[in-house]
Amino acid sequence: MKERTIKREDFITTKWAGGETTQLAIYPEDANFSDKDFLFRVSSATFTSTESKFSDFSGYQRYILPLDGKLSVSHEGLYDRELDKYEVEYFDGSWSTFSKNTLDCRDYNFIVKSGSLAKMQILKEGDEYLLKGSEIVTILSMNNFVLNLDNHKEKRDIGGFSLFVLEIDGEEKISIISSKSPVIITEFKISPVK
Repeated sequence: MKERTIKREDFITTKWAGGETTQLAIYPEDANFSDKDFLFRVSSATFTSTESKFSDFSGYQRYILPLDGKLSVSHEGLYDRELDKYEVEYFDGSWSTFSKNTLDCRDYNFIVKSGSLAKMQILKEGDEYLLKGSEIVTILSMNNFVLNLDNHKEKRDIGGFSLFVLEIDGEEKISIISSKSPVIITEFKISPVK
């Protein structure tokens, strides 16, 4: 098992048409978001407008949730959905998607290459969760939190809005010991080389 913590000051923030986007992690690490040569990316965006159109990410699947403020999404010709804080919307990156939001909105995004095994979970204090092998796992909370790596009988204190990254070969059960806000876990299964 490998682990590291990426702190807020190490995140990469860039402008986009509707505000700012902050890249927390990308895989492979030398991938370029604009070249769309990545397998997954974790990011968080803020808004300078109350409406925006999502970029076309054909060939990718998207997960999005609001961390702060209000956010609703409209998938043209399909359906509309208003999201509560920490409520996950999962959709195809090729869909024509628009959003409406309050100006205080901050979202959280997980974009994965289509065909990949990936998921997003929301945990709270007291929850336990089993991670399985060949995975890259990211864990984030808006506030400081403590988790326990049960198999290793070790605790980790993670700062708020810092990304804790685990690479797991076997299985690892984690427990959220303390957290004032929900804990977001993304999992990406690394396909074996054929």
